[in-house]
Amino acid sequence: MHERLQSLVEGTARIDSQAGLMRFLKQVRRAYDLDNAIYYALSLGGEKAGEEFGAMTYPMAWHERYEDVRYRDCDPVVIASTTTFAPFDWQTLDWTGRPLRRMLAEAKEFRVGNQGYSIPLHGPQGQFAMFSVSKQCSPEQWAALIAEMAGDMLLVAHHVHRQVLDLTGAEQARMVKPLSPREKEALTLIAAGRSRGQVADQLEISESTLRVYLDSARHKLGGLNTFHAIAIAMKNRAIHV
Repeated sequence: MHERLQSLVEGTARIDSQAGLMRFLKQVRRAYDLDNAIYYALSLGGEKAGEEFGAMTYPMAWHERYEDVRYRDCDPVVIASTTTFAPFDWQTLDWTGRPLRRMLAEAKEFRVGNQGYSIPLHGPQGQFAMFSVSKQCSPEQWAALIAEMAGDMLLVAHHVHRQVLDLTGAEQARMVKPLSPREKEALTLIAAGRSRGQVADQLEISESTLRVYLDSARHKLGGLNTFHAIAIAMKNRAIHV
């Protein structure tokens, strides 16, 4: 894991309040030269279903405007996050219609950013949150930035989410099945930034066998995907990067 990402992952442990979350989001913004970063849990799930928790680097005036005119009800980013587990680029969404054109125009005035990337975060107790980053730049610049940081953002998002659930008492203790030595090796190497091909070569196994180890580890840990499984494994000290 490179130094910038390592610093952010370690920084999630210092999120102890909404103010702490805001400080962390500003750290993310500086680290990747972004305009904005946001984490918002629309439901903490379980006994806290419907309770919200979050912070954002957007201007407060934009947040107030967004809530006043109920943009949340038609925001394609929010809608997409409720229906998918996969990260997505805002440019892939449907922004047609007068209300959304007005929303985009106003967002531009508040420097929200014309390019964005969101990671939906769902949990077994009904938790639902989003981690998003945005920037005002050209499509070409954004494509290059996403190629650089997409994997990092996925790992960071899941660490933030786990920390918030712990902080708010929304996370319920659960038993994590022990990983086999091979499963630990596979997750550790992926977390260190190696490709699946590189990991398979280093472990002297086929990529299909590697996939079996990763899938098995993910199921044992209760991860939604490999990066989520890595976040859980690191938090439980099952692996060290």
